[in-house]
Amino acid sequence: MSEDPEWKYVNVHRYLAFLETSIDKGAQWAVFEPNGEPLWANIRRAVEDFLTNEWRSGRLPGRRSEEAFFVKCDRSTMTQADIDQGRLICLVGVAVVRPAEFVIFRIGQWTADRPPSHHKRRRRSGRRGAR
Repeated sequence: MSEDPEWKYVNVHRYLAFLETSIDKGAQWAVFEPNGEPLWANIRRAVEDFLTNEWRSGRLPGRRSEEAFFVKCDRSTMTQADIDQGRLICLVGVAVVRPAEFVIFRIGQWTADRPPSHHKRRRRSGRRGAR
């Protein structure tokens, strides 16, 4: 992942995996919301709140939160095609080793604007009309 010797420690990898998973799971509610500015602001606020708690607990380095993390979820992180297809994309940068040295990851989530053609069809199982 990196040439930085501090990345060789398993705890750094585990913490980054924890952050990604937590943010992804914490954004699952977006599937019920229309893809637009209000949703993007809510996602940013939710992720920033989570990361602020991590920073205040001392798990992210930096004297200011801006040195510890950033969250972008707006027109710069999504194309018009993404928006039209109901795909929300959020960029998150976290400084897990040193302040202002960000590891950046993307969180993608489908929203309520996802066209029906993209939804998975459920197949019925079992026999119909069996007595």
